[in-house]
Amino acid sequence: MFSSRAQLEKRTPENGTDRENFLSLLVDEYLNSSSYDAKCQVLANLANFAYDPINYGYIRDVGVLDIFLYVLKNEADSKLLHFASAGICNLCLDPANAEYILNHMGLQPIIALLESENNETVANCITTLIYLFNEQTQSEINTSDITKKVQSLAVSDDKMLANLATIFLQDICQISD
Repeated sequence: MFSSRAQLEKRTPENGTDRENFLSLLVDEYLNSSSYDAKCQVLANLANFAYDPINYGYIRDVGVLDIFLYVLKNEADSKLLHFASAGICNLCLDPANAEYILNHMGLQPIIALLESENNETVANCITTLIYLFNEQTQSEINTSDITKKVQSLAVSDDKMLANLATIFLQDICQISD
């Protein structure tokens, strides 16, 4: 559910941690933890915070986008990639976040994850590509290689993937049945 500033202030105890500080603490925990389970939990929490637009500015300010992009570019673990792709997907609707993702070379790792074994990760990536598609990105997103990958997903037994792939093909590639 989306929040307003008034709702956040009402829910924050008088001596409680505000949203930006809490996100900053999560970033610190992710960066300083050596525990795989802790990293997964923190990344999942950060991806959930990315769902609410009220958090977008805080997320940019405390470096959450940088963590998501780092994971996409450098990690091989499917769980971490899933949470990072979900966070990016949640954030990319915002023009400032989309610009940040594109300016920090986030498009190629997203495209590469179309090959993931995790269907939810693939769904996040298709959705992100749809959201990031514009005049500046069309030559990188609307390619024959990506179209072939997405066409194969359009016949997937996973209805979520098949539906997203069909939307991609219709909206991005102008391919209709």
